Amino acid sequence: MSSVPAPKKKRSKKSARSLPRRDEEWIGGFFSLRAFVHEGDDAYRPEAVVWMTERGFVLSCAALRPGDVVTGAVDSFEAAARGPLEGKPRLPQRVRVASPALAEALRARLGPEVEVRVAPTPEIDVVAEDLEAHLGARDGHLTPSFLGGGIEAPAMASFFRAAAALYRATPWKAVPSDADIMALSIPSLGARDLALCVVGQAGQSHGVLLFESAHGFELYLTETAKLPDAPPASLPASFFSLSFDRASDLHPALRAEVAEQRWELADPDAYPTLAMVDEDLIGRKPTPKELTASEALALGLVELMKRRKEITKAFRDGAPPVEASYVVETHAGPVEVLFRAPHPERS
Repeated sequence: MSSVPAPKKKRSKKSARSLPRRDEEWIGGFFSLRAFVHEGDDAYRPEAVVWMTERGFVLSCAALRPGDVVTGAVDSFEAAARGPLEGKPRLPQRVRVASPALAEALRARLGPEVEVRVAPTPEIDVVAEDLEAHLGARDGHLTPSFLGGGIEAPAMASFFRAAAALYRATPWKAVPSDADIMALSIPSLGARDLALCVVGQAGQSHGVLLFESAHGFELYLTETAKLPDAPPASLPASFFSLSFDRASDLHPALRAEVAEQRWELADPDAYPTLAMVDEDLIGRKPTPKELTASEALALGLVELMKRRKEITKAFRDGAPPVEASYVVETHAGPVEVLFRAPHPERS
């Protein structure tokens, strides 16, 4: 995915109120970029803050970490006033924003001398579309890779071995339906009672989906059932996906990387692909911590499949739940993985 720099927010020590004023209107706003920044085990979508003139000149465009974006946007406004990309330092007579919270913060910072009103800002939407198109064009010239974001080849090789073992274990033949979920906990990585969904019972799209809770999974089922023949535009809950993709569906550069690194595959059409998918259906690469969790999940499921008959009966026949704990050896060391089938909230 794209890597957009997210500079640290700096509040100016000196007020911008002393700057000269010009009889013009500035338009401002913020929006989430459809791109992720990876910083170690932290991955996030930056908030872009844009200030522009009524004539269409962009005065400032900054990327901020998610969080107190309103304060960051006000700081960005003052920075634009002191050092605009167009014209001399100045303050406008009027400011238009779509966010009531941003308007209130601007009034508190600037005082009554600058008129701040809340109204639609279609100009910011145009800038957002142009910026996304630019980022998409840039991504199109980047060579995709399984590596990067702090993930190195030995760690990915270890994950590929675990994924190959999972594919051979065929958990989709043990779990009756992709509407059945089990609980997954990895205490050392802060994961407790996640909702694990195994897919591929129909012979297509083999893999697993992982949700933060059984409720999140229920929301996912409800949303996807509304338009069964078309993918939704967004989802009410984010999820993790480990899918096994056909070679023809993979970018040639990714296939070449697997061949060059000699990573293990269970089948020529079973390339393991990880994606962390947010509510806007934007996927990103895993962080190093998430890769470790994915490897532990795969290895744990392999062990759990040794009890496949019990699991099938627990889901299909109402037999007692299957509870299991395994310590698996990942590239990062031993990790304990706990399962319960079915999920306690779906029993």
